[in-house]
Amino acid sequence: MMDTAFISGVLFPAILAVLMLGMGMTLSPADFKRVAVFPKAALAGLASQVLLLPLLGWLIVSVWPLPTVIALGVMIIAACPGGATSNLITYFSRGDVALSITLTALSSVVTVFSIPLIINASLAHFTGEGQEIQLPVVKTIIQIITLTALPVSIGMLINGLFPRFARWFEKPMSWISALFIILAVALIVVVIQQRGSVWDFIAQAGPVVLVLNLASLTLGFLIGKILQLPVSQSITISIETGIQNGTLGITIASSPFLLNRPEMAVPAAVYGITMCITGVAAIWFFRRQATH
Repeated sequence: MMDTAFISGVLFPAILAVLMLGMGMTLSPADFKRVAVFPKAALAGLASQVLLLPLLGWLIVSVWPLPTVIALGVMIIAACPGGATSNLITYFSRGDVALSITLTALSSVVTVFSIPLIINASLAHFTGEGQEIQLPVVKTIIQIITLTALPVSIGMLINGLFPRFARWFEKPMSWISALFIILAVALIVVVIQQRGSVWDFIAQAGPVVLVLNLASLTLGFLIGKILQLPVSQSITISIETGIQNGTLGITIASSPFLLNRPEMAVPAAVYGITMCITGVAAIWFFRRQATH
């Protein structure tokens, strides 16, 4: 049987680092400067993802009777930034790809600091005093920088030095990313199965994760509409709010250097599958919206 410590401590971080490296190869410093081009849309999208999504997750798990580990797992995925998948779905949905890339870049920076705060607040609330599991803030920030910001920066450097290679590598990287996400989900199933019935956790997490995903996609689109943004930007904010970095959530929950609670990774794993299915539906829906 594969060693769970090796899966949680080595494989998950390695998978995440490769995914973030690939995302970095699609970015450049101009993506961060682009905020000045459409500040209203960028700030709205960032607020929707970093502030409103965790609040939405908090509301859902507060009214939904859930086991504590599932509730905390939902909050972990709600605290995570978007990933490269959101850029791809935005492209096929006829959204604003430049805005999508900008929001992915911005949220990846901001959530380095917001994730420990959101998760610690959730741990304190849902586990109760005396049972609190602390996620060390400084250590977590360093870990997330190492696992996300550092490989993204290396990817951006490769893009700057070898742009033709970066453009050529985009297509195979999209397939590699999809395979790695599937591998991450399979590995978390293995880890949980060794500790108990994984299907019980999946059955408990599935409905609430689906509700969170659909509600966040809807919330993002409504925010764009309320602010009277172009349809393409409303589509982008919706996708950036609803498509999260599930692999980061799995790593935070299962890594022995962070929470070391693999059962809390189940919502992130289920979310990763769910958002791929709803992402296809969103592409169909948004392409119709973009033509009206």
